[in-house]
Amino acid sequence: MNAGTTGSDSMRVRGVVFDLDGTLFVSSRPREGAQEVVEGLREAGLRLAFLTNNSTYSVRNLHRKLNGMGIEASMDEILTSSYVTARWLLERYGEIGVFPVGESGLVEELVRAGHRVVGEEEAEAVVVGLDRELTYSKLMRACRAIWRGALFVATNRDRYLPTEHGPVPGAGAVVAAIEAVTGKSPTVIGKPETLMLERALKRLGLGKEEVVVVGDNPETDAEMALRAGVRCVLVWRTPDPRWEERGVRYSTDLREAMRLILERDVDG
Repeated sequence: MNAGTTGSDSMRVRGVVFDLDGTLFVSSRPREGAQEVVEGLREAGLRLAFLTNNSTYSVRNLHRKLNGMGIEASMDEILTSSYVTARWLLERYGEIGVFPVGESGLVEELVRAGHRVVGEEEAEAVVVGLDRELTYSKLMRACRAIWRGALFVATNRDRYLPTEHGPVPGAGAVVAAIEAVTGKSPTVIGKPETLMLERALKRLGLGKEEVVVVGDNPETDAEMALRAGVRCVLVWRTPDPRWEERGVRYSTDLREAMRLILERDVDG
């Protein structure tokens, strides 16, 4: 269907912002229809962006992963919480010393932005993401740095991460531990905060009324979209009246989500 055949021009969808983990893939396996839907939306002339709260990814390695699964994406279409956090720090504070609690993707983006990875004594900021090799020692050093006055920044508060074997603890579990010990609340960069989506809209060159968010998690994807005034379709979820009342649409799969978008049936 031609992307401009139905719906008022003011509500025309010109771009789609996809969540990744749980929406387009799970672990290293693409979701059914993922490649077809991405290709179909491109053929319809829509602009695409891909967002993830998963801070273990750098833009570079996520680009490689997506294309390796047959999901076509360019580097400038991808935004990870590690990338956006590193850039937010740079824009707000310049190049600073950071103690990271996270994995190689987070460290890569911090260094690429010009920050120095330092120990607890030199840390001007503690940046916390998903860390599947978290140790008591690292937790202790992060808390000490925050007690000394370092900024406490969280890439996201995701409670869990979807995997092929079911959900596993997410970055939010690590953030909560540090928060409980220090009594300090972090600045949160990722979803459901709107910063990543705002940056995606800027890259797409589109207004919020021209874009649809497609995700799988109401707490992050839908809440982010609603806060930003952007329409949202959730896939792989049983419809929940509480979210439907707020304007969120539900779809049984990605192909159905594409139909809703192309037929302008995403306004509730």
